[in-house]
Amino acid sequence: MSLVTKVSETGFRYPYVIGWTGEAVEEHALRWRPHRDGERLSYAVERRTDVAFGVLRLRQGQSMMGKPDFTTVNTRRQWRCMDKLLCQVCAQSAVDPDTGRTWWLLSSSEGAAGDGFTNAPPTCRTCIPEAISQCSHLRRNAAVFTVGASWPYGVRGDVFLPYLPPVVPFQENAVVRFADTEGIRHCIARELLVRLHDVQPAVTDRETRRAA
Repeated sequence: MSLVTKVSETGFRYPYVIGWTGEAVEEHALRWRPHRDGERLSYAVERRTDVAFGVLRLRQGQSMMGKPDFTTVNTRRQWRCMDKLLCQVCAQSAVDPDTGRTWWLLSSSEGAAGDGFTNAPPTCRTCIPEAISQCSHLRRNAAVFTVGASWPYGVRGDVFLPYLPPVVPFQENAVVRFADTEGIRHCIARELLVRLHDVQPAVTDRETRRAA
């Protein structure tokens, strides 16, 4: 998988995690497979990389071709950033080399609760000012943190009813915790959710210069 982020003609860097119209969701037949605890949702022809943490993942291309779609994320790239603690903008490490803590850019409503779960991958310290300036929501609600640890919490995805032909999901864009082992078996994941631990407010370089 390429780590190269795409840049527009005007010099704008497209975030690594966003979806592109040329990466349309691959249409594949679904089926129910026997599982020791009941039926498990599966593609009719499975690939080794289809399942992670026991959940079926959405299949998408990785070409970054077509037009950028800021309303969606690419499942595999979002998952990779969460799993490897990579910046959602540049795909480089978001872990501070001096402290070992991970930089995370959230909305103020997400950060207010302290430790919690999120679908937003980390953002490295260098990319935080750019991410805030390019997003109208973050310009109003950005909150910057460093995080001591994170671990998989669940997924956001579509849940299907077992034992029926899996054609139309019973729930769309639902939050399913990994602790819900039955729900996980019946789901196609679109985003990985992680729980954050030891969340501390942080100050960006831009804020430091502004206060000086």
